[in-house]
Amino acid sequence: MANYDAGHYFLTVMAPLQRDAFVMVDGVRRSVIDHVRHMLATLPTAQQDHFSAESGLLSPFARVPGTHFAHLFMIDTLHYNGRRPSNPIIDLLENVQLTIPEEVDALPHAYLVLAADFDAPDGSDDALRAYTDGLWVHMAAELRMLYRHCDGFGDVRDAATFFAFVKQGQVHTNLPFNDYWTYEPRMPSPTRWTAAASALMVALAVMALHWGIWPGGGWSLFFTTSFALVAVNIAIVARFGLTPFPAAPDSDLPSILKALHVQQSFLQFGIDNLGKGGAELRRAFDAYCETNRPLDVDGPRQKPGVLWSDGGNK
Repeated sequence: MANYDAGHYFLTVMAPLQRDAFVMVDGVRRSVIDHVRHMLATLPTAQQDHFSAESGLLSPFARVPGTHFAHLFMIDTLHYNGRRPSNPIIDLLENVQLTIPEEVDALPHAYLVLAADFDAPDGSDDALRAYTDGLWVHMAAELRMLYRHCDGFGDVRDAATFFAFVKQGQVHTNLPFNDYWTYEPRMPSPTRWTAAASALMVALAVMALHWGIWPGGGWSLFFTTSFALVAVNIAIVARFGLTPFPAAPDSDLPSILKALHVQQSFLQFGIDNLGKGGAELRRAFDAYCETNRPLDVDGPRQKPGVLWSDGGNK
C-alpha cells in the first residue's frame, strides 16, 4: 500500500541541496543550507495558537485543496547513535579496539523534504499529478523560493515539469499513519482464496499420483506439492496484505473541517445555553442548526490552516 491508504495519498519528496554552494543575500555570502533553513523558519505556518493566529498569516499549503497535513524540513546530517552493537566476547577474541572510532555515515547532500497527506481517489500518478498541479497553481511563488537551489529545479517551468521534479525525488511512503477510522473496517479476506488454491493443488496432486505421471514417485510429489502450497498461500496473503484500507466515512478534508466546526460551535452553544430548558432551549437549538447547518458539508465550516473555527470556543 505504498503511498496510498484509506482515501489519502502520503507524499514524501527529498530534493538534494549542494553542501558547498553559496548565495549572496543582501550583500552577505551565505551557504545554501543556511539560506534555505532561514526561509523555512520564516515561512508562515498554520495558525496553531493565539500568537500565530494574531499574526494573520496562513501556511501556503492551506490554499491547496485537499491538504490535511504538510511539513517542509531539512535533513543535512545524520544523528550519531553510538557504536554499532557487537558481541563483547567476539570483540575480545578479535582484539577489537573499542577506543578507535568507527566510520560514521554521512549524507552526500542536504535534502529539502516535503511530507504531505492529501485527499486522493487512489495511489495513481494521475491522483498525484492533480495534487501537484494544485501546489503549482496556489503556491508557485513559495515553491520557486524554496526549491530554486535544489538539483533539478532549474528545469521546472510549469505544472508539468514540477510534477516531473516531484516524481524524480519521491520516496515511497510504506508506513503511512491514518487515524480517521473509529472502528475496524471490513477488509477482503484471503481465506477462501487460499482454501480454493490449496484444494485445487491437492486435487491435481492426487490425479497425478493416480495416473502415475509424476516423475520420482509419491514422496517427490508430496514434497513438491507441499512447497507449492506454501508458496501460493504466501503469495495470496501478501497480495491481500498490500490492499489499502478503504476510505473512512467522512474523512475527506471538507468533512473533517465541518466536523471541527460543529464540535467547537456546539461546545459554545452548550456554554451559552446552560440553565435553559423546555421551549427556550429548543428555540436556541433550532437557531443553532439554522446558522451552522450541521449536516451540510458545504455550509459553515472551519477554514483550512487554522486551529479555531469562526464562532467556536476560543
